[in-house]
Amino acid sequence: MSADRTQESKKHWEKHPRYKSGDAPSARAFADPKLERVCRKLGLTGSETVLDVGAGTGHLSAAWTRRGHPVTALDWADAMILRNPAPRRLRGDAARLPFADNSFDVVAEASLLHHVPDPVAVLQEMARVASGPIVVVEPNRNHPPMFLFSLLLREEWPALRFTAGHVRRLAKQAGLVEQSLETSGWVYQNKTPSALAGWLGRWDTPCPGAAYIVGAFEER
Repeated sequence: MSADRTQESKKHWEKHPRYKSGDAPSARAFADPKLERVCRKLGLTGSETVLDVGAGTGHLSAAWTRRGHPVTALDWADAMILRNPAPRRLRGDAARLPFADNSFDVVAEASLLHHVPDPVAVLQEMARVASGPIVVVEPNRNHPPMFLFSLLLREEWPALRFTAGHVRRLAKQAGLVEQSLETSGWVYQNKTPSALAGWLGRWDTPCPGAAYIVGAFEER
């Protein structure tokens, strides 16, 4: 990504007013079922410290907090991180995380990798500061509405590469080992009407062609 393209992307996120808060019904229905399954598979108890990278307005941060985890949220856009509900939040670059090695039990992201110039480098940074699993949530190109959304919005074009196989390859290039990988979810955290979010959230189970890729990885 060129310097001009990076600046354009930054301006895009700084001026974004339409992202819902982490406690909105659609954000809850998007995040809670996914984390419930991830935590069950990984045996997380709720006491583990979590770093939410590219945390935005806090869809994932709020969900981790609801499960009892101490959460630190990081995002490079002031307009986003100021709306994040995490008590510990800071502005920073996902490719140069301002933390020592093994600073957090879990490091997670949602809809970040398809927006960064080098997703492998970001995964490696996430692994560096994690003493435990790395959790990723990314859009699934093979979900028809997600494909159309990604096609129509320039900032989302990189998501057109993202399938479960693509995430698996990125993780492998970053030197990570897969713990779990699935596609799930029918709730779009910023688009699904509140009246439908709860109902659709109950159907958030692993399914081919669902809207999101949810993976957990660890260092080799």
